[in-house]
Amino acid sequence: MGAFDEAGDDLEMSSSAFQVYAHGILSHVPWTHWAVMAVVSLALTVILLIRKKCSVYGAIALGLTVFMGLFLLDAAVGIRYWGMMKHTTGHNLTLDFSRMLQKSGEGPVETISNIAVFVPFGFFWGEWLVSSNRTGSWRRVGLVTLAAFGLSLCIECLQLVLKVGFFEVTDLVMNTVGGVVGALMSAVMRKVVGKVVGKVVGEKKH
Repeated sequence: MGAFDEAGDDLEMSSSAFQVYAHGILSHVPWTHWAVMAVVSLALTVILLIRKKCSVYGAIALGLTVFMGLFLLDAAVGIRYWGMMKHTTGHNLTLDFSRMLQKSGEGPVETISNIAVFVPFGFFWGEWLVSSNRTGSWRRVGLVTLAAFGLSLCIECLQLVLKVGFFEVTDLVMNTVGGVVGALMSAVMRKVVGKVVGKVVGEKKH
């Protein structure tokens, strides 16, 4: 039972650390920033609906994608650039697997956070591509992967240039993985919903 207890303690510590990490970032984003992000996203959604460029769902999905992109930029760069959150600067161009595989502490918390924050971005971007009939499932995942990589690269470069954080290849990889996870969730959800709807429609016909 000792091994299980130890694993449970590590999981509890990591979960608690993750909550502190997330709260630390969210609490530093001022309400004015949230308001600007919301207004920009809502304005884009309304413009798309007025111009009838896509469906209602597609417009909402793109608006949420933009909101997530702005939030990620602000959380990683903005609040540090304006002095709302303490930071260090530098770069690490190696892929640090040892930090990712730590049982507890900042390593796994940072890894999980870097993946988790990009999952909604990947999901909503994937949904926008679906609603716009842009491409097939796997090409959609590929486009989302490129978008997540591009956004993460932009964030890392801004952190380095503005000296508000570290440029880390590990973060770049984990952010991209998060985007891919979100895109796959979108694709799987579409397939599951499609099968359920097809089954219901088939039963009604009979």
